[in-house]
Amino acid sequence: MSNPDVRTGLSPVGHFGGSQWNGSTMKCYIAAAEASGAIFIGDVVDLAGAADDTAVYPTVTKATAGATAPIFGVIVGFDPDPNALETLHRTALTAKYCYVCVDPTVIYQVQGDSAAVIGASDVGTNFNLIFTHAGNATTGLSGMELDSSSKGNDATYQVTLLGAVDDPKNDISTVNAKWLVMVNLHRLFASGVNAAGAALAGGVGV
Repeated sequence: MSNPDVRTGLSPVGHFGGSQWNGSTMKCYIAAAEASGAIFIGDVVDLAGAADDTAVYPTVTKATAGATAPIFGVIVGFDPDPNALETLHRTALTAKYCYVCVDPTVIYQVQGDSAAVIGASDVGTNFNLIFTHAGNATTGLSGMELDSSSKGNDATYQVTLLGAVDDPKNDISTVNAKWLVMVNLHRLFASGVNAAGAALAGGVGV
């Protein structure tokens, strides 16, 4: 059975302690001059080193894919534009307020890419994210995926693989399976949470 290739970026589903995600976010600001292009729900972002004019809301930028690039959080929504209510994402070179899940204990669902199979033996190791596909301007959802070519015991990788999504339709024997991850290289813990980059005896090394 093949998995449908439905990319939605990272979606918060729970906390490492076992509770459901409580919906808590931080309001942040994307400046008009932020030049990484369109930004979508499910995209990972990093702090941009400034704030809006009120100095209340920190600026964020789309995070960089790959090893050593930290993640501050994941966008879960935007303030609506009253002049373009159908636009569910941030268009390029447009100022936009967004809501970011920044809690480092949150578990996210993300799809593996189409390049190679990710399997049970990879659980507990670290991965990077890949931004090969653009987000969907109709749904407003991200095109970010788990980079299957990056799997390995590297403490500088961006996320830690916790396991497959428990769904009988989720076939881990083929590509595009859905996985659960936590941010390893969080901006608040930029040296890496899963410092070994690998599963520890008796559990995941977090």
